[in-house]
Amino acid sequence: MRRFYTDPDELNKSEPRIKGNDARHMRTVLRMAAGDRVLLTDGTGRVCQARITAMEEQSVRVVIEKNLELKNESPLELVVAQGFLKDKKMDELLRHLTELGMTRWIPMVTQRTVARPDSGRMEKRIQRWESIAVEAIKQCGRTMVPAIDPLMNFSQVLDLYSSMDKSLFFWEEAKQPLDIDPDKKPASLLLVLGPEGGFTKDEARDASDKGFSIVSLGCRILRAETAAISACTLAQYLFGDLQKSP
Repeated sequence: MRRFYTDPDELNKSEPRIKGNDARHMRTVLRMAAGDRVLLTDGTGRVCQARITAMEEQSVRVVIEKNLELKNESPLELVVAQGFLKDKKMDELLRHLTELGMTRWIPMVTQRTVARPDSGRMEKRIQRWESIAVEAIKQCGRTMVPAIDPLMNFSQVLDLYSSMDKSLFFWEEAKQPLDIDPDKKPASLLLVLGPEGGFTKDEARDASDKGFSIVSLGCRILRAETAAISACTLAQYLFGDLQKSP
């Protein structure tokens, strides 16, 4: 069955409605009709099997047939603070990291950040990221939409250290490899990754003074988006569910 998204409030109604792009796609592209069955998720962990009762002009009306329990969320609370990237790189990176099980996304301004959107543009970017995250969870079968934070500065991100079980700061000049005992699994993990150009020595020192583990991703210099995907993949393999059989 195809999976669609609806607002959490809708699933509490006797006949929930699917609205927006999903409703248009169901009506004009998929040519779905009353009686067809679909899966609904509200992005908060709830998944339902539903049956279409009416194809309306602006929405699709359904009835819930049964609630499903899908265990496809990682046990790891994976928070990613990413130095702001240029162009649309942040959009695609958010999509990929959502597929990898990221639970919280923090756009961050650092010393070498080039793209620095103003508050008006940032609000629109966050709205776009929320839509991208919803599309990504439908594609990969997740039930939870990652939380998306407002733009933070570097010191605000460092202050998150005390709220996490473990915090890793990835720096291309680090000497320490990502060598962690997988038997000591943190419940929450913060990954801090730089923009194009990476972090400065001062930023690495500040992170170390705060208590972060300053680690390397190997002997090759990775693009910023490659580094973020690699770091999340390793985190889910070591501490999450990437090695788990479906």
